Amino acid sequence: MRERLACAAAVLLVLAGVAACSPAAQPVAAQPVAAKPVAAQPAASKPAPEQSSAPAQGQAPTAAVTIGVVSTQKVAGAEIAEAEPVGGATILQFPEPAGPGARKRGTHPTVIFHGSRSRKEIALTFDSNMTDAMLRRLADGKVKSYANAAVVDELQKSHTPATFFLAGKWVEAYPQLTRRIAADPEFEMASHSWAHEGFRGKCYGLGTIGRADMAADVERSFQVLGRYTDHPTRFFRFPGGCYDAAALDAVAPVGCTVVEYDDVSGDAFGNNPARITADTVKNARPGSIAVLHITEANAPETAIALPAIIKRLRGAGYRLVTLGDLLA
Repeated sequence: MRERLACAAAVLLVLAGVAACSPAAQPVAAQPVAAKPVAAQPAASKPAPEQSSAPAQGQAPTAAVTIGVVSTQKVAGAEIAEAEPVGGATILQFPEPAGPGARKRGTHPTVIFHGSRSRKEIALTFDSNMTDAMLRRLADGKVKSYANAAVVDELQKSHTPATFFLAGKWVEAYPQLTRRIAADPEFEMASHSWAHEGFRGKCYGLGTIGRADMAADVERSFQVLGRYTDHPTRFFRFPGGCYDAAALDAVAPVGCTVVEYDDVSGDAFGNNPARITADTVKNARPGSIAVLHITEANAPETAIALPAIIKRLRGAGYRLVTLGDLLA
């Protein structure tokens, strides 16, 4: 029954222009293992009238080629369209990535569902999605905000480390909040793609990106994150959690680690903070990766549930850590 409810939430998210997270994939051993396709995640945010900024502390190493987009049109502060078609062979020649999750370019990505089951630690992760359709809703005033700054408020107030999987177009729409996340040493930033299109067919109504364009999409998202931080991670979560063997092969030139989750909070379109809290705590195990959202429009109760989630997990003896620390 729980899986059916999660899938129903996913369908609702599609109708809102964003994919929801699906039932957690089957937990794998502490050692990362490639996964079956998992379901999606929502997004949240609100455009700010600012340009993208420089890194919080110095400049991160830049790639040999800056990957742009195929259109110069902007909507709600973000660039419309897909990343430029830079081939995987070209991306293989870029400088090797660094930071948590980094792998040698061309290496088949490891897929992570959880950390070590021997340590009582949990990583809280927060997704933001942004599609062109969502940008247009913001510009038209149909949606007030896809950014839930109250989530960040609560994390900082409680000194809770967290990892944020940010879509590139969300970052461009919300540079102020992105800067705030980047400036906090207890937070990590990771990629949730650039255009938030499906990396395989039939991914909760998302458009499908061509296999030849997948590496450029992910590489561009990391380049956008690199404008804000000099200590980026190389963690990547597929839009909708949807992928297959071909998608993993296609993103190999990026040199990243794919991260899924084993603790589904149910905050996507959830309207009961107590239920969101109960589900997150109930699903928690040592080494768990919990998925929540900073999607004010699509996950409006997350910030309300978060204080109780943090209190109950810590009360149960869990140490809340970043994804980088969980997997170290």
